[in-house]
Amino acid sequence: MREGTDSGDGGDTRESDRPREARAIAERAVPDRIASEALGETVTAIHAPRTGAVADTYVLELSGDPGRAACKIGGESVWTGEVVEPLVVDRVGARTELPVPDVYATGTVNRGGEIRRWAVYEHLDGAVPRDLEPRERRSVVRSAGAALGVLHDAFAFDRIGGLGRDGDALSLRRPSARNLLASAPVRDVRAAVAADDEERRPVLDHGDFFPGNLLVTDGELSAVLDWGNAHVTHAGYGLARAEARFVDLASAPRSERDRLRRAFRAGYAEHAPLPPAYRRRASIYKALWLAQSGANLLHVAGSERGRRQLRRQLRNWTSRRARSIVGRP
Repeated sequence: MREGTDSGDGGDTRESDRPREARAIAERAVPDRIASEALGETVTAIHAPRTGAVADTYVLELSGDPGRAACKIGGESVWTGEVVEPLVVDRVGARTELPVPDVYATGTVNRGGEIRRWAVYEHLDGAVPRDLEPRERRSVVRSAGAALGVLHDAFAFDRIGGLGRDGDALSLRRPSARNLLASAPVRDVRAAVAADDEERRPVLDHGDFFPGNLLVTDGELSAVLDWGNAHVTHAGYGLARAEARFVDLASAPRSERDRLRRAFRAGYAEHAPLPPAYRRRASIYKALWLAQSGANLLHVAGSERGRRQLRRQLRNWTSRRARSIVGRP
């Protein structure tokens, strides 16, 4: 029996649970069909990944080779509303040595009368880097900085913007109204304080680069996942945004955060130039990131599907916190 598709005999199922169970069965039938048709494999089990994503994401256990794959349905960019992740992952994998999954297949599916894009990816092994010893965490943070430097150095653009798709090609869209970095007030401030070209260099950025989207195996970075919000932004902003999530939000004493900051910046500088005035301006960019995150969150919460996915993320986060408190793995 495939995991998540059997509602049991219903003997102790509450009436209020039945709509949720029916929706879960219907939702999981879609990735089952996608894998069967796209890969020619029988799906033996379907389960959600431990870390939540805004897209509908499923881990598929398969009968053949590969034995496991990841299926993602939707995942529209907050910048353009278009699903660009498969195209971004494909190009990053071709241009760099970053550990990104292979894209097995892509397509569209009619889901409840709505046409949605899907992709099936290679399932990469590893663990999210949590609860590490200080030395191991510094090593992972340095590797993360290096990965971001590789990404920022790999592609050249002449302006910032969101990413869209023209058939099977990526295209740069004009910044949306939600992109605070392109808003008139911020442009004026940026013109006054960010005089060096290196800080304003347009770079391809992951868009959601934080420890929860990395996997580590034996202390080494083994996967960079969830590229759905990749976009083109300024190097200084992209660096500060990532530093805030890897360093400033780390649960560690200030002295240890200072070590993490040095490690992150050193890793980045191995592959891309650190903007000369970055140290003075990083706090400005981080404040802007907080405001931008709020705007993006409101956008996602504007639809019922978005609210449902955010609730799922909150449940996953609460479950992880509970496990960490009681000491469970």
